[in-house]
Amino acid sequence: MPTFQGATIQKAIATGLEAMQAGRDQISVEVVQEGKKGVLGLGRKPAIVNLQLNEPSNVATAVAEAEAVPAPKPEKPKRRPPLPPLPEALRRDGTKRDDQTAIALVQSYLEDITNQLGLAATIDNERRGDQVWFDLTTAKDALLIGKHGKIINAIQFLAQTEFNHYGKSKWTIMLNVGDYRERRDTAVRRLAEKTAREVVARGTAVYLDPMPSFERKAIHQALADNAYVETHSEGTDPRRYVVITPRSHRSF
Repeated sequence: MPTFQGATIQKAIATGLEAMQAGRDQISVEVVQEGKKGVLGLGRKPAIVNLQLNEPSNVATAVAEAEAVPAPKPEKPKRRPPLPPLPEALRRDGTKRDDQTAIALVQSYLEDITNQLGLAATIDNERRGDQVWFDLTTAKDALLIGKHGKIINAIQFLAQTEFNHYGKSKWTIMLNVGDYRERRDTAVRRLAEKTAREVVARGTAVYLDPMPSFERKAIHQALADNAYVETHSEGTDPRRYVVITPRSHRSF
């Protein structure tokens, strides 16, 4: 079912009709998200709809039935057309979950962020196993990365929340600006080895700064086979951190 976006639901439908080269009476509309103007341009969200062409047989049958029905008598009022269905978000059975729609919403969110920052950026997404990577290319990487990656990690957290709300799969959303994630992974693993040597030299535990889950995982993996130290995480997100301690005595 194709997904289309617009400033309002009507504009999203109009975009879809033009792309599908269809008339309004030939398609069924499912509202995924109503558009939001936001405050001072912030928090703006586009309207998103799913459009599906009606079956040709159903259209033909409906036309035949309409022609077979005699004209109503003048004194009888015309039947009011049925009300449109409620948007998915307002139905009691909850929002319909769909991975492709969720990815489209995350893409839209990231485009909105870059537009609000006044950045010219291209955004590509690719699924890699149980991860969906969004690669952002811009001439001003630093504005999206932030000091110690605080901005990109914050945006990634919000993008993950967006996907979790609309998607049905337990996929991890990863954001990358340029080659930042590759460089950061190398730096984190170097930090793990350096801290391990410090723990062995001092004989006491070292508490690292809070990190996102994927960076904590890199620390644990880097030191998993170290015979002299062991690692564990403490705290709660987003302030959860890794503790590196001397390994308990064992007989080897």
